[in-house]
Amino acid sequence: MGDKYVNHKSCYEHLYAGCISYRVLCNEADHKFKGLFIAGKKLGLIALAMASFSAAISGWVFVGGPGLYFSIGQGSLWMTFPTAISFAMAWIILGKRMRLLTEVNDCMTAPDAVYARYKSKWVSGIAAIAILVGLVLYLANQITAFAFILSPIFKINFQWAVLVGMGIVLIYSVAGGMLAGVYTDVFQGACMIIASIIIFALCLVNGNGTQNMAAGIVEVLSKDAVGAKFVNPWGIMPAITTMSWFFCLSIGIVGQPHIVHKFYMVKEVRKMKWGVVLAAIGGMVAGLLWFGVGLAVKYLAVTGKLPAEAMDLLKKSTDNTIVVFLNYYTPKVIAGVVYAGIASAIMSTADSFINIAAASAVRDLPFAFNKKLDSKQELFMGRIVVVIIAVVTIILALTLGPKGIALLGAFGWGTFAAALAPAIGIGFNWSRGTKQAAFASIIVGLVCNVGLEIAKVLGANFYKTYFASKGIYNGTLSLCLSIIVYILVSYMTKQEKLDTKVEAVLEA
Repeated sequence: MGDKYVNHKSCYEHLYAGCISYRVLCNEADHKFKGLFIAGKKLGLIALAMASFSAAISGWVFVGGPGLYFSIGQGSLWMTFPTAISFAMAWIILGKRMRLLTEVNDCMTAPDAVYARYKSKWVSGIAAIAILVGLVLYLANQITAFAFILSPIFKINFQWAVLVGMGIVLIYSVAGGMLAGVYTDVFQGACMIIASIIIFALCLVNGNGTQNMAAGIVEVLSKDAVGAKFVNPWGIMPAITTMSWFFCLSIGIVGQPHIVHKFYMVKEVRKMKWGVVLAAIGGMVAGLLWFGVGLAVKYLAVTGKLPAEAMDLLKKSTDNTIVVFLNYYTPKVIAGVVYAGIASAIMSTADSFINIAAASAVRDLPFAFNKKLDSKQELFMGRIVVVIIAVVTIILALTLGPKGIALLGAFGWGTFAAALAPAIGIGFNWSRGTKQAAFASIIVGLVCNVGLEIAKVLGANFYKTYFASKGIYNGTLSLCLSIIVYILVSYMTKQEKLDTKVEAVLEA
């Protein structure tokens, strides 16, 4: 990959100066692909911040969050509290390095970055596989959230809503592409920030303030000793569980390929530090919708103030919490805007996932096996991959989706975190990390997290005995093991000299 470059002289000077004029000679097809996939490296700072925040939350926060709060209470907020820390970590630890990496190694995907760092096609190949697994889980999360929005609007059952939602996303993806998804993320991210503030205000009005709602919940639920726990810091969950969510969602952002990928797009490296503030503020404000709607609907439900039809929706699934509030307690115009905003945010995020997954399948995996597909082969393979992704996504959405959108989203996040956070997050900040360590950590993180989640769903006895009883979130346990493996194997294997350009990136 590095052999494509010209004018390598003064590499350090260019990197430390944050020079954006450093250019690579590439053929016309590569140039077009780069323009579409990484926006020609011309994305403004505000656009990047809004796109990264929108891609990170979307259906997970706007649909799954209120439903999770309704189910377990205040403890669910430990999934939103990491927002400020996680975005700060991503931008400070990886932001500038990923952007500079595109200048010296022509990177366009997360596996590109992995290959540039470790010079191992095996490592970049296994990273591509991990990305495909995680993206399917994340896409299932988005489609499930989309289905919960479509179902009550068009009066169709959840199963049909999943199929319709997947179809809409596929059409959108074919018509729009990655760049359309990015700019839609920007617009819808801004809309959802404003909508979150308005909806939170409506929650306070309908519930007569947070203190009244909390007191009402405690009073009604105190008979079964759940009330006080519901509004306590941990909710009805063990403290170890909620804190492990916090750990995984804070640290794990450096392994999220849809976040890492967006750093390639930014135009001005020197101003990236301000992106931390913009992205974090967006994430925190969006969290108001999670908290406000979950608390308000729970209060209205336990105090008997919800209409019977609304209670029926909640009995079907607590992920209908946002639907209940929008349908019964929000002015129709505002509700319509919020519905449109959530749907668009989900579609643009899902579009990004499909494009990244397709790139991993037709670009990164063939590269790992010393193969290069021509345009016809890429088109053919791309179509097959999209069909397979769609089928697997539908199956996951129908089987795991009803168990909780927020928890399904956490499954996808945890898979990325456990598999990729050490190799990327630590690897681009610690020159001692080796390719053997990266390979081992990706395998351990991926197998451990997916294996534990499957055991959880199947109700395996060993999982109930040795893992469930401890209360530690699977993603956190897998991430910790992956980090330990990365560090230990790095010290046990020989350190290889880094490429000069990559060394400059690490020291930038």
